[in-house]
Parts: sequence; C-alpha cells; structure tokens
Amino acid sequence: MGGKDLPITVVSKAEGRSTLELFLSFFQLKPTELKASVIIGDNEQGIKTVSGNLGSIGYVSVGTAVFEARNGAKIKVLPMDGIEPNADTIRSGKFPMSRPLNLVTTKSVSPKLKAFLDFAQSDNVKSIVEGHYFVTLK
Repeated sequence: MGGKDLPITVVSKAEGRSTLELFLSFFQLKPTELKASVIIGDNEQGIKTVSGNLGSIGYVSVGTAVFEARNGAKIKVLPMDGIEPNADTIRSGKFPMSRPLNLVTTKSVSPKLKAFLDFAQSDNVKSIVEGHYFVTLK
C-alpha cells in the first residue's frame, strides 16, 4: 500500500450497521474474525478516524468516502480488483462491493403511499439521493 511501516489501526462499523454486514458478507468473515481497534457509528466518524490516525484503515460507504476525499479529507479511497469505487462503476455493477437500498410495502397501497412511491422513483429525487452520497439508478 505504500507509506511508512506502521502498526495498522483497524476501523470498523458498530454491530447492526449495514455496511458492516456487507463487508463481512463480501469477505466471507464471521463477526469474531474482524479484530477492530476502533468501532465507529456513521461514515463521517469513520472518515475522521482514518484521516486523523496515520496507519489506519477502515470502510465506509463509497459515496461518502469519494465526496470527502474530493473535498480535502486526508484519506485514500482504494480500488477493488483494480476497479475504482465511484457512482459509474457501482451503477454499472463493475465495482464488486455494493448493495441496493429498497423501499418495501404491503400489497395494498393507500393513495398517499402510492404518491410517495411514485415521487421516490421520479427524477425529482435524484438530487436528494445524491445529497446523501448514495448512487442513483440512472
């Protein structure tokens, strides 16, 4: 990875976080096999922890990491299998580690809920989704 030969500080998500579940599933690890030095909650806490601790490594949502790196955070967003993590590689399915976010409901949908679901799938929502560092479908 380059850099100085330092002890590695492993930064991991707290139990119950979906990013942790994705990470463990992708690398086929049991929770007990991940030996974290620091447990974090949200993505921003992970970015701050890694950027403030030389020799640390962690995982957070790609959108947040890319945004923070572009805006001066002292982190390096790492490729996987030579594929850079970004909206295009995630949207196309080329980036190997991602997960969909879904809205689910019962079969019977009220008019208000139908209006919300229609709105959630409209182009009007794109900026809201991207504002939370998620990747849109299109």
